[in-house]
Amino acid sequence: MSIKRIYCDISATTPLDPRIGELLTDLNEHIYGNPSSIHREGQAAKAVVEKSRRQIANAINAQPDEIIFTSSGSESNNMVLKGVLRSGDHFITSSYEHPAILKVLPYLESQNIDITLIKPDHNGMIQPADIEENIQENTRLISIMWVNNELGTINPIFEISSIAKEKNVLFHSDAVQALGKIEINTEEIPVDYLSMSAHKLYGPKGVGALYKRGGTKLDPLIHGGGQESNLRASTENVGGIGGFGMAAELSTTNLEENTEHILRLETYFLNLLNEQNISYSINGKKRIPGVFNITFHGVIGQDLVLQLDFSGIGISFGSACASGTVKASEMLVEMGLTKEDALSTVRISFGKIHQLEDVKKVAESIGEILKSNVEEIAHHAG
Repeated sequence: MSIKRIYCDISATTPLDPRIGELLTDLNEHIYGNPSSIHREGQAAKAVVEKSRRQIANAINAQPDEIIFTSSGSESNNMVLKGVLRSGDHFITSSYEHPAILKVLPYLESQNIDITLIKPDHNGMIQPADIEENIQENTRLISIMWVNNELGTINPIFEISSIAKEKNVLFHSDAVQALGKIEINTEEIPVDYLSMSAHKLYGPKGVGALYKRGGTKLDPLIHGGGQESNLRASTENVGGIGGFGMAAELSTTNLEENTEHILRLETYFLNLLNEQNISYSINGKKRIPGVFNITFHGVIGQDLVLQLDFSGIGISFGSACASGTVKASEMLVEMGLTKEDALSTVRISFGKIHQLEDVKKVAESIGEILKSNVEEIAHHAG
């Protein structure tokens, strides 16, 4: 008899919303034209793309012509860094960005671009003052993620982007973890570029978008047929784009309802941990609902992940695995955690798909595993 799986790694990716699954099936079966073609089939495909462009623009209070479709949030990040920065420029970003930012840095350095890395504070946030004091005369771009993918912490993007605007510096934010989870309003927050991805809000994988404020410059990363206003060549992924549009609309329309539901799950989860007298600490403050970067004292995070997986529960590591050995998260150590605590940290993320009984099973399973570990240690000590 198979165990019912409980997937609690929403921050990594989300299951496809059934309504979006139905849309994808319909689009893949009936909409097969090339959006660049002028015949009826091509124009039907173009209509899908343009509807989704409007839906995503509405989700962040932008204009449709400010949305560029890509294959992922990672591509969107690369587009901005490589399409804006030039030799002699200065670039400011943080040390805990997604690899789609950090792994680009060696390339930028090879192009004679100077880089300043800002570290998060002990609450897992980037402070605007740290940004401001590092701006130089040649600073061209600042990139700070809206929500950190490992902690779920929300950075003060309004304050940081306002500093950038005041200093006449372009500002980009990786909003992959933010879209559909908190309100994003590009009319109120002066961001110039914004990276987004469908698969973090119950949409399909393999499709992303970039918001580019009207009037800002950007050189294309991919050259070719001139799609996406000559900024992103390649025949559009019509089905994926259609799914992204629906995902953006559903997640923002139902944002308040989903947030209330997830906050109930969060409160219930913490109450259950406390009732079992479990020793834990949550890393990072001002988090999006349902995301826990949590240290369980007295257990190796990797072991907890594997034991929960065996019990039918999927969570993720709070540390990275490198060369067959477990390495403490550098970000957590930068925030002030000991290496031992960093190695005892996991990430658990709940979403709209979860119910109270799911959360109860997760909390009780964690309690059973921790109790078993304590008893085993006591047995060996005896």
